[in-house]
Amino acid sequence: MTREDFNDLSQDLLGRPVTAAEFQALLQAATALRLAPGSPVAILLTLFQALRTEIAAATAIRVGSAETLAKARRQVRIRGWIMGAVLGVCCGGLGWTLATLQTVARDYQALQWALTEDGKRARRMSDSGLLKTLDDCSIPGWAMTGNVCAPGVDPATGTIRGIRTRGNP
Repeated sequence: MTREDFNDLSQDLLGRPVTAAEFQALLQAATALRLAPGSPVAILLTLFQALRTEIAAATAIRVGSAETLAKARRQVRIRGWIMGAVLGVCCGGLGWTLATLQTVARDYQALQWALTEDGKRARRMSDSGLLKTLDDCSIPGWAMTGNVCAPGVDPATGTIRGIRTRGNP
């Protein structure tokens, strides 16, 4: 069997070509057993060699020095801090955006009301000072009854004063 035969077989089984070390081990076994390409034993040998390679890699990682493990842990911690910082900034930005959108929605509702006839009327009353006068209940003869500013008789003139909300008719 050639390297190309092993590469094709490995590509079909493992999704990758054989490494140089795997090829050397497989070539020795295939030559000793006189295996033909596509042989079931060649398939089993390829899978077994891939398993040996994976176990060797896992063992090398596990047996790595304490310094390598400490470096890996430090890198994981640094990544964690970075991810935490990024997540914090994103959450803060999202909160600020949502608060801004809610404020804009409330302002839009107030603007929509201000553009109605009632809103325009309230603006005229505010500009003339009438809303402040009503809020203070400072019209002569008017008095607070609970939470309501109610009209009454003006003691100076004996008449009941009303409120004019528009200019002279």
